[in-house]
Amino acid sequence: MEHSKGFQPVVNKQTRVLILGSHPGVPSLRKQQYYGNPGNAFWRVVFNALQVDDPMDYLERLETLLAHSIGVWDVYATAERKGSLDSKIKSNTLNDFEQVLELANIQLIITNGKTAYQEVLKHPIFQPYEVVSALSTSGLNNGRERERMEQWTKAIRYGLSKRTPL
Repeated sequence: MEHSKGFQPVVNKQTRVLILGSHPGVPSLRKQQYYGNPGNAFWRVVFNALQVDDPMDYLERLETLLAHSIGVWDVYATAERKGSLDSKIKSNTLNDFEQVLELANIQLIITNGKTAYQEVLKHPIFQPYEVVSALSTSGLNNGRERERMEQWTKAIRYGLSKRTPL
C-alpha cells in the first residue's frame, strides 16, 4: 500500500470550469504531471472539446487550459492505495478547496469519473456549484471513446458558455 500526495491546483482568477479527478495514478506521480499515463485520454478529450491542437509539452498544456478558463485539480490531497485504480483507495484526505473556490470564477465543476463525483456530492463546500459527472478519461474507458468524447465536449462547452450572474 502506497501513501501518495497529490499535486497543486492549476487555476487562476479566470478559471470558469474546474475539472476534478480523484488522485494521480502511479504513472502521473512518477512524472509529476496531471494525467501522465499515456493511456489516459484526458488531454485528447479536453483539447478536442476546445478545438485546439495538443501542444504535447506538459507546461504548455497547463497554460492552454488556463488560457481557455479551465482549471484542474483532484479531490484527494493524499491517498493510500496499491496501484492506480480508484477502487483500491483505502484512506484519503480531501484537498482544501476553500481558497481555490474563492479565487476562481467557477461556473461549472466537471468530475472525471465516478469516484470524484461521489466525493464532491458528499461535501457541502460544493453545494453552491453546478456539478457534472463525465466518463473517466482512464484507459479503462477507451472502449467508450465516442460516448466519452461527446460527454466531455458537451460539458466543457456548456461550462464555458455560462455567464456569471450579475
